[in-house]
Amino acid sequence: MRVIASVLAIGISFVAYVPYVIDMFRGKNKPHIYSWTSIFLITCVVGYLQFVGGAGIGALPTLLGVISYLVIIILCARFGTKDIATLDIVCLGLSILGVLAYAALRSKPEVALLIVTFAELIGFMPTWRKTKNAPFSESLSSYYFLVAKLLLILVALEKYNFLTVTNTVIWLVIMLSFIGTTLFWRYGQGRVAISTAEIK
Repeated sequence: MRVIASVLAIGISFVAYVPYVIDMFRGKNKPHIYSWTSIFLITCVVGYLQFVGGAGIGALPTLLGVISYLVIIILCARFGTKDIATLDIVCLGLSILGVLAYAALRSKPEVALLIVTFAELIGFMPTWRKTKNAPFSESLSSYYFLVAKLLLILVALEKYNFLTVTNTVIWLVIMLSFIGTTLFWRYGQGRVAISTAEIK
């Protein structure tokens, strides 16, 4: 069961971002390069910590998923959002500090995991802020796949402990929250558009 779950999660790690990338080429999806850079850097650290914590094959989807993130970062240079705020730069800086903190706290992996996870969440804030301003600038289908991937990672773990479970569970909650708020913003924007059309 763990092997099957891990293989499915690895497959989702790559397949999930196919519609995401296609929508980038179509101009429908405008990811935030700062968020994806933060997620790429910190996911490398988190995947390693999961492996050290005994996750076994359950760490592979996280480690291999960074390949998809790298592709998106490269494409962001041309297709990413131009909505860059000072706060976004601060968030990227905090994420980088989180990676540096991991290097300084390798002897305390639990503390390091908390720091990099917090830094990763901060790194996702530019995407959340940008999506609030433009609710249709993110392809939610990829996020649905990501939720499935996170659930499969939990099934695939060979050991359940603080190092192997914490990041995955936190991101599962964050992704569900992001999907929910984005749908809410889209609904609100749709109602405004209808009201404007009625006035005209």
